[in-house]
Amino acid sequence: MPPADETSDPPPLEPDAERFLLELLDLPAPSGFEEPIGARWREEAERQGAEVTTDRIGTSFATTGRGRGPRIAIVGHLDEIGLVITKINAKGFCKVGSIGGWDPVVLVGQRLRILGTPAGGPVLGTISRPSIHVLDAAARDRTPKVDDLWVDLGVSSAEEAKALVRVGDPAVVDARPERIGGPGSTRIVSRSIDNRVGMFVALEAARIAGERGVAAEVVAVGSVGEENGMGGATVASYALQADRTCVVDVTSPGDMPGASDFGDYRMGKGPILTRGATLSERVTGELIAAAEAAELPFQLRAKGLRTATDADQTIKAGGGTATCLVSVPARYLHTPVEQVDLRDVRASIDVIVAWIERVADAAGGS
Repeated sequence: MPPADETSDPPPLEPDAERFLLELLDLPAPSGFEEPIGARWREEAERQGAEVTTDRIGTSFATTGRGRGPRIAIVGHLDEIGLVITKINAKGFCKVGSIGGWDPVVLVGQRLRILGTPAGGPVLGTISRPSIHVLDAAARDRTPKVDDLWVDLGVSSAEEAKALVRVGDPAVVDARPERIGGPGSTRIVSRSIDNRVGMFVALEAARIAGERGVAAEVVAVGSVGEENGMGGATVASYALQADRTCVVDVTSPGDMPGASDFGDYRMGKGPILTRGATLSERVTGELIAAAEAAELPFQLRAKGLRTATDADQTIKAGGGTATCLVSVPARYLHTPVEQVDLRDVRASIDVIVAWIERVADAAGGS
């Protein structure tokens, strides 16, 4: 009988690629404060041999195959949801505001990593409310709002607090990426899976297409500000005027409690490809055909209205860009315990690369 490791499936990602993804998941970069994650993404892209640039608002670009054929943009947003310090009171407690969309219920009792400016580095704080022992019945039953919450820095005065943080400092929940599910599991739990997974997939697809010498100019785009208006993708699309754009984001599957109305979408079954009113059916058809021809797993979804992703902007920017959407299934979005299956990450990369090859072959033969 062969050893057990010879019969097990290979890991979905190469070790270096997985380490890079985990590093991206851990870097804090809420909307408006994406510079650190953009710099690291560009550094890795340059190491891989891509041409890297940024625009005036911080969106990052990594290009392979410059001038080889049709220009294809693969867009994944850099930013994550977070919080921002809005007030420091006399006792050193901090009020916070939302960056992006939070369910305040998940914030109570969390540790925060604050990018403290005076301290010159991350500062630990906790989001708290009075303990259940001192809350009256009405307070216990009321759902808290972000405005009700205070951050405790472990200090006793405004002066001590201001030595650590100042108004306008951003923060993220201090939740690090971890494996979940036991030995052999391909599941990761972390904050910022929305959408570090998308920016990782975009760069991997561009890298692989470049290494294979595909006759296409592939531009991986790490867009800023998706969680706060999608401005980065809009500006980038105006500038690039790509022949086609594929937006990569995450979306909720229907295989978790209370989510059956999302549809029969499951983790571990491949990316979710959307057909809908704010997407290009011709390009989505190319994507589906490429996945089918390569015998790659995928799931189909229909959207009668907007997708709530950068795709809603890329399709109408400038003269318009033919746009498709690849969504990686991920549970518990906009919480500190988002969950993704690395098999779906791998399949998303493979489907996009197969599509790029199909588009390049068709352009070469026309």
